[in-house]
Amino acid sequence: MDFDVVTTLIKIVDQHLMEPKLLSSFDDSLLETIKLLSAKLCFVQAFLEECKTKMNHRDTCANILYETIRDKVARRYENYKIESKLRMVYFGVNWGESEFVASELHLTLKQVLRDIEEAGEWIPLLRKIITLEPKKEDITVCDTYQNALETENEVIVGFDSDIETIIKRLTFLYSKSKVFTILRSNDIDKLREYVENPLVKLKVIPLVGEGGIGKTTLARRVYGHLITIGSFHIRAWVVVSQVHNLKEMLIGLLRCISPITSEIYNIDEAQIAEQLCRSLMGQKYLIFLDDIWTTAAWDAIQGCFPENSNGSRILVTTRFVEVAEYLSANPYHVKYQTIEDRWELISRKVFGQGQYVPKKYEIIGKHIVRGCSGLPLAVVVIAGLLATAKESLEIWKDVAETLVGINTYDGVNTYDSNKTISNILSLGYNYLPSHLKPCFHYFGVFPEDNVIPVKRLINLWVAEGFLIPHKYMSLEEVAESYLDDLINRSLIQINELSIDGKVKSCKIHDRVLEICVREAINGNTLFIINDNHATKASHWLSCQTSHWPITQANYGNRSLDKIHSILCFGKDVYHSKCRLVYPCLEMLRVLDLSLVKWSRCMPSEITDLVHLRYLALSTIGSLYKLRFFKLKNLLTLIVTSWMEKCPLQLPCDILNLSELRHLHVDKRCSQYLPSSVKENLQTLYWLKVASSDKQPNFRKVPNLKELGIYIEGQLVPSYLGSLVYLHVLEKLKFEVGRVERFYLPTDFPPNLKKLTLRYTYLPWKEMDKIGKLPHLEVLKLKDFAFCGSKWEPSKSFRKLKALLISRSNLKHWNTSSNHFPVLERLVLRYCWELKEVPLEFADIGTLKLIVLECCYSSLVTSANQISSAKSGTLKGKAGCPLRVRKVGTKVELPIIERYEEESVENCIEEMLKADKYSDALKKKVQ
Repeated sequence: MDFDVVTTLIKIVDQHLMEPKLLSSFDDSLLETIKLLSAKLCFVQAFLEECKTKMNHRDTCANILYETIRDKVARRYENYKIESKLRMVYFGVNWGESEFVASELHLTLKQVLRDIEEAGEWIPLLRKIITLEPKKEDITVCDTYQNALETENEVIVGFDSDIETIIKRLTFLYSKSKVFTILRSNDIDKLREYVENPLVKLKVIPLVGEGGIGKTTLARRVYGHLITIGSFHIRAWVVVSQVHNLKEMLIGLLRCISPITSEIYNIDEAQIAEQLCRSLMGQKYLIFLDDIWTTAAWDAIQGCFPENSNGSRILVTTRFVEVAEYLSANPYHVKYQTIEDRWELISRKVFGQGQYVPKKYEIIGKHIVRGCSGLPLAVVVIAGLLATAKESLEIWKDVAETLVGINTYDGVNTYDSNKTISNILSLGYNYLPSHLKPCFHYFGVFPEDNVIPVKRLINLWVAEGFLIPHKYMSLEEVAESYLDDLINRSLIQINELSIDGKVKSCKIHDRVLEICVREAINGNTLFIINDNHATKASHWLSCQTSHWPITQANYGNRSLDKIHSILCFGKDVYHSKCRLVYPCLEMLRVLDLSLVKWSRCMPSEITDLVHLRYLALSTIGSLYKLRFFKLKNLLTLIVTSWMEKCPLQLPCDILNLSELRHLHVDKRCSQYLPSSVKENLQTLYWLKVASSDKQPNFRKVPNLKELGIYIEGQLVPSYLGSLVYLHVLEKLKFEVGRVERFYLPTDFPPNLKKLTLRYTYLPWKEMDKIGKLPHLEVLKLKDFAFCGSKWEPSKSFRKLKALLISRSNLKHWNTSSNHFPVLERLVLRYCWELKEVPLEFADIGTLKLIVLECCYSSLVTSANQISSAKSGTLKGKAGCPLRVRKVGTKVELPIIERYEEESVENCIEEMLKADKYSDALKKKVQ
């Protein structure tokens, strides 16, 4: 009713008063009043609509604010008698008395304008209260889909009081009762004084302490806390590091806020900064800048964070007091761990939570915790060492005695805490078995804070020859076991898990990296090339500079057998055709140029490096003339185009390389399966098949474990029939290009564990064929892999542990727990039409994680109901609690669909293809 008052006034002003017959009788002053009133009314209407939307989602605060403005307008409307005065204007025009009645109307409209302006003064203040109103949800909200799949069972001790203190400094919440009291008093000055509290100004909160003290762990706990999540509309974080890169920082933050594509790397910094600032404007945001080393890094990016006066915050970690005090007059100093917390951390890491610690270990263990300083990093590294020696009391005693020696101050030399901590951390390295030390050293080639994909690392280890062959394991499986050992020892950290819970990427703490680099350099195996040091030959060259460092002048006369590996990590490194190979590189085994963008193909002499085992290239154009057949020792080949509009052209016979184990090329690169059987090949991404091509014979690659097939042209179901001969294939991906209709193969590999489908547009009834796969554990359905409004499974996915559905028009999912008896993880992304997760999922005893990204809020509600129901059934019983995590929600269907970055497959043309196919969606369902 009240909302109609504003609507009625707008109708009068914008329609009735705009009639040409009336306008001719109005002077300029009256016309200006009408124009101003129209704008003010639209402003009020927009606020009421905003409140109305929030009221639909049970926001009680929005309801009160709505009534406040509504009443201010409605109370005075009857006094205006504006309709009767408007009738008088009509009569006045007809009777020739327009001037008098127009002046009367003008006086009334001025009074309306004053009243609307008075109501309008309240709106900016009230809007801030709405902005600062926290979300009321009992579930975890993550900034990205990857962060939702975080490491489980991470042991963290002793931060509870710190978390509480920092959250209080981060969050500012209005007292509803105080606000409502002021509203009832109708005192706008009091409301302005209360709303414009200094605490709502943008503030920086630095956490300062030495490396390894737990700043990042503490900040991430605060960042992911339910109170923090409920207090901010936008959260974003990025690692800054010792040598900051502004473009990478900007892109990292944007990636947390909205979907981006690889094309953003072609935009200059100023445009990206503007995009970031625009996305934060008017929002209550929390930015987390991890590991800032210099004030210059802050000065470079601070202009991107707008002052919205709504309680936005910037959380920063730094090890330098001068940097912290530059950012804030009141930084938070992270404290050292108490001895009690250290012992709890070690005992839980070594023996498990709640497990009995034998007395003989407890006595020595408490001596150990006194000696490993108050740095949690040192404690967990020592705990990782002790966990591998639970059966050896002698090693425990040795560690305790060594720590006593490390911490003994001789009274002569100056005490150096950094050296002491380094010596403590070095214990973890010193006790490494000999076969793990080269693998640990190899982390030194990666820059600080670098995220390392596990598959890339494993393939590099294999190429370097670090691994001891095992009778019943492949070299890749041996490498996985080595990495697991280093993770269990807390020398290496898990960065990201895949949907099935396996380690997808890892990283190394910078203080542990210092030890790694030191030991590798001391062993003459590593040299890091940057802008600050002269060049030097070594087994491994890590190029961390923006230019190509290998030239005749600096490496032309080096020893032939000295340089074994070159890995380039420079950002935005472009090269046109130039000489690449010199005599000093003839024994090269590893050449990773995946971050170097070659603009005129690759130098042809690269194929003269006949000892290469690992080659990664990023270029554009044709590589037909490269004689890959000369690289007879090659184990891993990765060739990609760095510009989507310039697809690569490769020789079609690369798979004939006899030693090749892993091939990664762009989807649209034509490759033929080898002419003779190649038993070494394990990974093939991508194999393009088309109806015009010869039918592929997968018998030629019998030991393939991972396969990606890109389809162009109509194929009959039997076309890929030889897939059934891939007995060891565990991971299979299908992606469809220009195809009218895709058919599932008549037969699948018999031991398939992971299946991904993308752009296949299959009807849901075809899912029953997939349900028959006896060993399937992971199923990913991306970008309308299946389409149609209803899915009613009739087959049981007996071993399926992880299910992802990304971009689907599914509306009704009718299923039961019997169809997914061992499901552990469910991920739904951009399922904009699905309103609820089947409530029967509460009966799946193994289900422990549901991730929802950009879905309806009702979908989140249903998932939360499932979690509550499952918690109720587990009371007093052993079982798996269910966590629900969301990455943004939608309250209505978007007008324009936006697509997030896909890890490797994402590109502009594919996104456009999705729009093109959406028009044909209904035809394909039928």
